[in-house]
Amino acid sequence: MKYELLLTSPGGNSTRDIAQLVQTMSWSGSVDQVARELSVTLAVPRDGSVTPPPLEEGAVLTLRWEGAARYTGPLLSATTGSQDSLVDLSSLDRGRFLVGNEGWYKFTSVTPESAAATLARDYGIPTAGIAKTGVSVGRKFPGVALDKILKTLYALAGERTGKRYLIRFTGDGRLEIVKRPTSASLTIASTMSVTNTWDITNLQNSVVIRTESGALVRRVDDAPSVALNGRLEHVITQRDGEDAGAEGKAWLEDHGLTQKLTVETLGDPRLITGEAVILRDTGSGVSGLFWIDADTHTWKNGQYFCKLTLNFRNLLDETSAGSEIK
Repeated sequence: MKYELLLTSPGGNSTRDIAQLVQTMSWSGSVDQVARELSVTLAVPRDGSVTPPPLEEGAVLTLRWEGAARYTGPLLSATTGSQDSLVDLSSLDRGRFLVGNEGWYKFTSVTPESAAATLARDYGIPTAGIAKTGVSVGRKFPGVALDKILKTLYALAGERTGKRYLIRFTGDGRLEIVKRPTSASLTIASTMSVTNTWDITNLQNSVVIRTESGALVRRVDDAPSVALNGRLEHVITQRDGEDAGAEGKAWLEDHGLTQKLTVETLGDPRLITGEAVILRDTGSGVSGLFWIDADTHTWKNGQYFCKLTLNFRNLLDETSAGSEIK
C-alpha cells in the first residue's frame, strides 16, 4: 500500500514526507469519540544517514492515500529514547477542538444544524456538510464541551425523526455531520477472523407512552422479545400536540438485542466508523447488513489490515448534556 505521511512544521513553512521512516502506524476511530487518532512509531537512524524530522509542538501530521487526505491533526506527543532509534508519535484530528473547548449556550427552539453553524463560527472551526434535521429543539449548556452539545442536540432531534447522525472531521480537517446510512455501498467478502457476541444486558422491550398528567396513551412493545425475556418497560412522556410513537419505536430499536462482530480484514480506508457494510463471510457463516462502531487500521512490515467492530443495529447516540430550559 502506497501512502504519504506528511509532517508540516509549525506555521506551515515546510512539509516533509516521513513515510519511509514509519515502522508501524495505526489510524483509528469509534462512535464514542469525535476525534480520530493517529499513532506512529518511526525508526530514525542515529548514524547521520537520515536527517531527523522536526518533531515540534505545533507540527501537523497528514495521512494521504491515493492523493486524498484521510487524516489531518496536530502532533500531540513525541517520545524518544537515548538507547534506541525509535520515536513514538501520537495525534488527534481536529475533533479535539470540539472535545477541548467548552461553551456556554442557551438554545431556544433552534435546529441542531443552526446550533452547529453557531459553534463553528464562534470557535473558528471550518465546516464541510452539516446534516439538516428540520427539527427545533431547546437546551441550556452552562460550560459544556462542544462535542457533547452537538451530540445532545442531534440525539434530541433523532429521538423525534428516527434518524441517526454522526459527528466527525473530514480528512482535510473540516467539521462534518452526516446522517448515518440505512443501506451499504461497501462489502466485506474476505476476513481473517470473526468474533460474534450477542447481548441483552440493556434490554427494554416495551415502551409505555403517557401524557404529562400520567394518563396512558398507548403501549408499544416487541412482542417476541417480551415472550422470550419477560416485560422490561420504559416510560415516555408525550407533550401536548405531539405523537411520541416514533420515539417509542426508536427506543425499542436502541434497547433491543445487540449483536456485535469483531472482524479482521484487509485494509480499506473507506471502512471507517459510521459507515454501513455488507458482510459476506463464508468461513463463519455470518452475513448481513452491519454498521461500523469502531475501526483500527494498521500498517506494519509492508502490510495493511484493519480491525472493525460491527453492529447489526444503527443505534441512536444517547449523549445527554446540559439541562432543559425552564
